[in-house]
Amino acid sequence: MKIRLSSLSLVAVLFLTTWAAAGQQNAPSAVPFAPQPGSSSDRNTFVKDCESTAPTIVVCTRQGRIQGAIENGLLAFRSIPFAAPPTGNLRWRPPAPPAPWEGIRDGSAYAPMCLQDDFAGGFTGSEDCLTLNVYTDNPTPNGKQPVMVFFHGGAFTLGGAQIPPYQTAPPLAGHGVVVVTAQYRLGLMGFFAHPKLTEEGSGSSGNYGLRDMVAVLQWVRENIGAFGGDPERVMIFGESAGSIAVQFLLVSPLARGLFARAGMESYALIGGDLGNGVADAYPLYSELSPLLGCTAAADELACLRAAPASEVIDLQLHSGAFPIIFPNLEPDVVPVDPFVVLAERGSPVPLLIGSNKEELASLGEDNGIPPLDEATYEAEIHAQFDPLQAGAGDGVLGFYPASAYDNPRYAHIDVESDYAITCWTRDVARVAAGHRKVWRYLYTHRYENDAFLNSMRAFHSAELPFVFGNLSQIYFSLIPYRPTADEVTLSNDMMDYWTRFAATGDPNGVGEKTWLPYDAEHENILRLDVTKSTIQGYHNKRCNYLDSLPLPGVGVPPIVNKQKDKTR
Repeated sequence: MKIRLSSLSLVAVLFLTTWAAAGQQNAPSAVPFAPQPGSSSDRNTFVKDCESTAPTIVVCTRQGRIQGAIENGLLAFRSIPFAAPPTGNLRWRPPAPPAPWEGIRDGSAYAPMCLQDDFAGGFTGSEDCLTLNVYTDNPTPNGKQPVMVFFHGGAFTLGGAQIPPYQTAPPLAGHGVVVVTAQYRLGLMGFFAHPKLTEEGSGSSGNYGLRDMVAVLQWVRENIGAFGGDPERVMIFGESAGSIAVQFLLVSPLARGLFARAGMESYALIGGDLGNGVADAYPLYSELSPLLGCTAAADELACLRAAPASEVIDLQLHSGAFPIIFPNLEPDVVPVDPFVVLAERGSPVPLLIGSNKEELASLGEDNGIPPLDEATYEAEIHAQFDPLQAGAGDGVLGFYPASAYDNPRYAHIDVESDYAITCWTRDVARVAAGHRKVWRYLYTHRYENDAFLNSMRAFHSAELPFVFGNLSQIYFSLIPYRPTADEVTLSNDMMDYWTRFAATGDPNGVGEKTWLPYDAEHENILRLDVTKSTIQGYHNKRCNYLDSLPLPGVGVPPIVNKQKDKTR
């Protein structure tokens, strides 16, 4: 399994490092409601409360009652378990149903994130982390608002449902939708594949993090009506690794029927990377059992499950044995390469998909300190691309000459943004448009009120504060950001596009710039900025060339849709 993962990991580390340095582990104080007079944990009272039709801050789920908190004029219900803690004998198994609880559960504070790097030499989070958060402006049972379920990014090893820009109740939930943010197992806890796990799992192992996402969607179908949501109008969307997860869920038999629209922001996966089955994932994780001293155990799986979680995450972070952790093919969750399925059948639901112009603005060596000069830029391009194919470095530089940019740094950013994200986003959008309508965007806005953020241009994740409406919470900024009036307008417009898409499968509405559907023939792309416009195609000749190069370590070009291209 060889894919362009280095960029995915790099941007995740840079963004999450900045967030961790800000010390933003918990949401700002919420205002909890006092329990309702006469409330009781008696099962009969529970059933009676669940039949209420009035808006309430105590909502009844199938597992029990949860009390929300007021925040930013919205109701926030946090730390709702959607599965049992995946600990002990439940480690590296499909998620089990959550246990019911008595009384009223406090939903004002976040649960721990899943185990991950703390960027201080240790780790943070807990193995007991399978919770979700619900935000709504009117939790009336059977209120029938569209539901937007978000899966965070972080290279499948980092992140959580409580980091900027959804750390506080997102204004997105005030635009006529119910918003759900969810956690899923990360790293080795979420994606460890092993022959004995495969035997135990009737042919499947790995992908426990993806199974968690399916469990989230099953929980939403069963419970979201109590929060005013419509289980028939569920949109899944994700950014970065979360976007890749959405692509997997689009073709997963386990997720079929659990959502009606999908959104992919800033990452997509083309075909030919995932091997032929679960056995191709085993080499990625073959060192775990020996490192834990379990290889010779009488019951190897019992030994692995008994290992302290701290030991597992420490090995993941510091042993150097697990450079790639990623979903894999296996019979249950993802039996066939997602790109191949989309190429054959198109997307099963309407799809909103796009990327940011300078995705790799965070590129480590291109942070501007010291400035990248033309000779170094060209040397780095040759070092990266010449091993793939003779003359490839010159080919790339022909499309991205330093002289065409403000400085070589932005030329390099353009190369890596196209190579890692933009071109594969195009390829997936093209094949997905074969059955359902697809809407593609290119986000180009530069933050206006901060010189450093402005220099980063339209960086990876820059669109998320606009989508969620929390414009003061920017990954790269350790101080609150003050948006301009134009940026507030852009955010409201983007929230309207996203929520209308969640509601109807079409982002268009009265008074907005028309967003034309995308297909390989017309290539209509909505440019998202203070001034919006429609462009026909973006960097197509460049992407055709980059797509023609062999994948690193594979030796053959990726599987892409070879249709006639426009000239841009």
